[in-house]
Amino acid sequence: MVQCVRKSRLVKKMLSWIPACTLFIGVSLSASPLRDALAMIETGASSPVAGGPDHVVGGSGEISRFQIMPRVWKAYTKSKNHTNPEVAWTVTRRILADRVSAFEKSTGRPPEPIELYLLWNKPGHFEGVGYRLEKVSRAYRARAQRFHNLYQTMGGGPVTKPSLVEDPDVVSAH
Repeated sequence: MVQCVRKSRLVKKMLSWIPACTLFIGVSLSASPLRDALAMIETGASSPVAGGPDHVVGGSGEISRFQIMPRVWKAYTKSKNHTNPEVAWTVTRRILADRVSAFEKSTGRPPEPIELYLLWNKPGHFEGVGYRLEKVSRAYRARAQRFHNLYQTMGGGPVTKPSLVEDPDVVSAH
């Protein structure tokens, strides 16, 4: 089903070069709302195909379309190919799987999408407040809410650890 979707101010700002109406045909090319929403919120990547967003280096030195700190990248892979979206996604899934496991161990439940973004973008802060959303900094919570809204708009559902590691290319945690 093709439908015209009015984009939020966030998406308009991030993707101002895309026409006002975007065609959604079932699922994205990458078929992963989580992958797409993370890439879009972190670097504005709107396609699973390699491009400019894969070369973005964040203010603290973050690399890849998913904005991973270099020391974290090195802890999960020996690859230096952070500009390859597939390699970056595999590393991202490994990182998220570990963080989701820690969250589940502490809380006894899987994270909601808003919490998943906090596990991704502000893991130390989120853990430091006991994984309690109401204790998270207002600015961090607002950004996580924007991710949540984008993820839901893209058709994202509940996130569980198995959905993060079902990729056959992910053979080990590190």
